[in-house]
Amino acid sequence: MTARPDPNRIGGLEWTRRTNGLLSRRERLQLLGSVATTQRDYFLHRLRRDRPSATPRPGEREIRPPDSRFAREVETAAAEQNPVILTHSYRSWIFGRALADVDGTDVDEELLFAGALLHDHGIEPVVPGEDFTLRSAQRATECARAAELDDERTTTLADAITVHTTPGITVERDGALGYYIQNGALVDIAGNRIWDLSARLIDDTLARYDRQGFTRGLGGHFTKEAKAVRGGRFSMLRRCGFVPLMHMAPFDRKSK
Repeated sequence: MTARPDPNRIGGLEWTRRTNGLLSRRERLQLLGSVATTQRDYFLHRLRRDRPSATPRPGEREIRPPDSRFAREVETAAAEQNPVILTHSYRSWIFGRALADVDGTDVDEELLFAGALLHDHGIEPVVPGEDFTLRSAQRATECARAAELDDERTTTLADAITVHTTPGITVERDGALGYYIQNGALVDIAGNRIWDLSARLIDDTLARYDRQGFTRGLGGHFTKEAKAVRGGRFSMLRRCGFVPLMHMAPFDRKSK
């Protein structure tokens, strides 16, 4: 049985509540190493021109929303977001679910659906000095309580949402839920791990939830959050060139 992630690790629920997302100098240096490793691996794949597979990947399957009271609460909350964030959230869910299948990793389907659809809920409007993931986690918690989820699953969901912006998270340390929320979002944002999915899944997902205006829209939200929480994770990622990286995503440029 996998141990519950430490809520006081960088990005964990209690860490985020305690710090409002502000990194210490030591924490920033620690995360910069993870950023460098991730960017190195990403560019190696791009240089090799790695692309989505022409045939379905082992483990890929049709992905449908959970049919539950909780899922309906989540979709209602997700609809409160602007179209750019809403469609990104659905794409992140599909890509994250598909990556978990390809990796052969068990993940709570309801919580992944909820976490992916609400991971960016708090990004608009920004609140100076408060990491947006706290507001995203709060909205997800409200949905969980309305659907009478137990406290353990509710806390797991909130923790996965607050940790999803932390560079270098792993299944072993941070849990499958946070890992696949992050990795699903990164497929959509920058094309990271797109080579582990099939072209058909990518094309079908973009047909259902197009990326029209996405890069420009999310880039604006990203920059506002970085300025609102100086010394936070988005501020650090912005300095590391994350916004230009978004413009390199291997999708149709007309959709940006």
